[in-house]
Amino acid sequence: MFDREEYEYFLADLQEYGKTRLEQAKLTVLDKLARIAGLILLGLTVILIIFAVIAVGGVALISALSSCMPVWAAALIVAALWLLILLVVVCFRKQLFFNPMLAAVAAILFSSKPKNNLTIESVRQESEMLQYKASEQEKNLQRETERIQRSWTGLLDHFVSARNLIEKIVKRFFHF
Repeated sequence: MFDREEYEYFLADLQEYGKTRLEQAKLTVLDKLARIAGLILLGLTVILIIFAVIAVGGVALISALSSCMPVWAAALIVAALWLLILLVVVCFRKQLFFNPMLAAVAAILFSSKPKNNLTIESVRQESEMLQYKASEQEKNLQRETERIQRSWTGLLDHFVSARNLIEKIVKRFFHF
């Protein structure tokens, strides 16, 4: 059926195809690892910037509060505020960090290149699906925003109560 020359040609083509597929797999892995590394570096950069803002904001808040109370008391209030924020972040760590990071890494790892055989119908269907997903995400975001606003309102009420209690204690003991 095949003569020796055709068989050797077929084997050479098969080896070349295997090498090409291997190189393509290597490039795909490299691309995905590069995108994951970029995502991690972006996360670290954002964390460092947030830390800098928190540090500068803390110093500014201490400075502002020190005009109406001793510096040590202002520093303790700011420290308590940061501790409270830390507790909230720890409680919601999955929603704030793990779930978005896992979703981003999964999207990178399990995504494939879009196929080139697009039709008007497929584009329309994709557009409708994206609009539906966007509206659902907007509804979820609105519900989450309302829940967070209620939480912050309750938290601020507790802060006002605590502030009033501290003022009464300070007035009573220091006769201001």
